[in-house]
Amino acid sequence: MRERQIIVLGMVGILVLGASPIAADVRPSGTPEPILLSAASTGADKPEADKPKADPAGKETPKAKAERLFNEGRDALFRGEYAKAVGLLKQAVAADKAKTRYRLYLARAHRYARNTDEAEKLLAAIVKASPDHVEAGQTLGEMYIQQEKWAEAAKVLERLLRYRHDYPTYHMLAEAKYNLDDLPKARKYFKEAVKLNPNSAADHYQLGNIHLAQNAFALAAESYQKALRLGLHSPVLHYKLGSAYFNLRNYFGRVAEVTVKSGKPGTISGSWYLIEPAPGKKDVFRVAPSNSAIYHVAKAIETGLKGEGEIRFLRANIYLNARRYPEAYEMFKKLAAAAPKPKDDKRPTEDRALFQYYFAQAAFGVGKYDEYLTLLRKAIELAPEAYQATLVDAYLRVAEQHNQSGDLKGYIQYLKMAVAEAPKKVAPHLKLGYAYEEARQYPEAIVQWRMVLDLEPDHARRMALLELIRKYGTEPPKPAPAPKKKAPAKRRTT
Repeated sequence: MRERQIIVLGMVGILVLGASPIAADVRPSGTPEPILLSAASTGADKPEADKPKADPAGKETPKAKAERLFNEGRDALFRGEYAKAVGLLKQAVAADKAKTRYRLYLARAHRYARNTDEAEKLLAAIVKASPDHVEAGQTLGEMYIQQEKWAEAAKVLERLLRYRHDYPTYHMLAEAKYNLDDLPKARKYFKEAVKLNPNSAADHYQLGNIHLAQNAFALAAESYQKALRLGLHSPVLHYKLGSAYFNLRNYFGRVAEVTVKSGKPGTISGSWYLIEPAPGKKDVFRVAPSNSAIYHVAKAIETGLKGEGEIRFLRANIYLNARRYPEAYEMFKKLAAAAPKPKDDKRPTEDRALFQYYFAQAAFGVGKYDEYLTLLRKAIELAPEAYQATLVDAYLRVAEQHNQSGDLKGYIQYLKMAVAEAPKKVAPHLKLGYAYEEARQYPEAIVQWRMVLDLEPDHARRMALLELIRKYGTEPPKPAPAPKKKAPAKRRTT
């Protein structure tokens, strides 16, 4: 069963951003408690003319006896005397086997008496004989849901859709399909459920989980917001909503300035996340609104979400992607310091590699280029198939930073590292050739330009490169052709 959590958790277990240690969820069980129908609602109290009567001799007829036993058993059931109810209702069923109502109440009595197997047998027999018996089908579906027999529940409840399109059937069927990882069907049934019962916060939440798992982030955010408005508040819900906004690149939303007395950056104040003090303004903060990733991630942390490493990692990534590099770097640094030693680290290798990769990006953002490359190499060491290809671009990025700062020597150094890492890539050779030209190292420049043309004879700058080669040097002498071997003399034949 899928873990119900992020990128990405559900109402029966968990996710996000995709797998997750967010282990707890807050959903209601999703299974309505069995509803005991009153005698009036079941039609048990019939008019006198319709009730079984005693025979003329005053002796109780079998049908009258069965009805009396049923009424006594049902009353015992309503009083909570389950064992007594089972005994009386068994007698009623034995006296009149044709009455489905008797067997239905006997199944209920068994259920409350915790005789689950007996209850299931009775209900399954009713449904088999009368597939359109919605009450028996829904009760059996409830029992399967409570026992997490998802396949059995789905089988029973899907048959009921031929006869009844109501909220309980759609709700339970959606739960069953969700737990069977049949997300398309679960999504379909939850959508029908919220049409019939739009005030069900739990169904909107589950629908949000499905949208999140299917990368429909805008729809996920909409469903989670509906669940919040309907009163479902939990740290996990805020975490998932924050994940949806993160994937929508809604990191800080529309930043505004508000006055907050005694506010503190990085905390929640009403419907605002306090980013930082506004320069030169007392008690004024730059803030992010409640429809932003940072607000809900901070709200999840504030309300006590467990698995703090994962959610704080997401928070650091929000700052990183919003290009708030100094704050992001400090957050990653704290997470790295708090992480277990490599030999004790139980996190999946992919997760550890991803952390090193994003930490590296934060280091680059604050100008720590050597640390950037060191962290990136750690990511490559952990997951070479995922990150090895990023090393060439990393060398080029660092080289460009040296170029912009006027450090031509550093520029050439990192371009050479890029060429060594990917000798068949044209772009590093071309850049290195121009760098050597700027440094007036013309022979080295010519070598790089020739390599460009060797790798890509029809390069767009072919004529310009040939002109540069002619300008800064002459064609090297061609090696003397190797002497031709004499053909062996032909033998004369006679």
